[in-house]
Amino acid sequence: MYWRLEAGMAAAMGLSLVVGVAIVEALQSLGINGVKLKWPNDLYYQDKKLAGILVEMSGQAGGAANLVIGMGMNLNMCEQVTGIDQPWTSLSEVADKPFSRNELVVAFIKAWHAALEDYELRGLHGFVERWNQHDNFLEREVKLIMGAREVKGIVKGIDATGAVLLETERGVEAYVGGEISLRKA
Repeated sequence: MYWRLEAGMAAAMGLSLVVGVAIVEALQSLGINGVKLKWPNDLYYQDKKLAGILVEMSGQAGGAANLVIGMGMNLNMCEQVTGIDQPWTSLSEVADKPFSRNELVVAFIKAWHAALEDYELRGLHGFVERWNQHDNFLEREVKLIMGAREVKGIVKGIDATGAVLLETERGVEAYVGGEISLRKA
């Protein structure tokens, strides 16, 4: 989906979080429950990856940002798929009922449009609590991988800037980069 963000490129920080919330809520509106979010841009179901979000942007400082928002969702993947390095699931396994791809697309576009309009008016403010309600790793021990550096802690949700909050031995700290992976017991 294309979106012109009048507030500019700096305002686009956290958009994948907003899109994630919109997708989870769109799925709920279709009766597909239990989908969770993984910071900053994945959807999970029972600790298995269901979808990933990508937000590409272009623009110039002081001007509007041109966004292309996309999502890859596993719809009907079969068990024989190889080469995937993480647990995954498919919407056909998650849904309690048959679903229509057209119905999904309509629900996603409507949800994204409403979420993006809200985001332009209020920023992340209206999404932080909603994100935290759907956070797959809330109150769970994780490791945040940032290149060669790892930070271990307990997830405490996201803050008003979209940073992930980790409780470490130094207290609650905010991080804006990295990849979260579950810490192995």
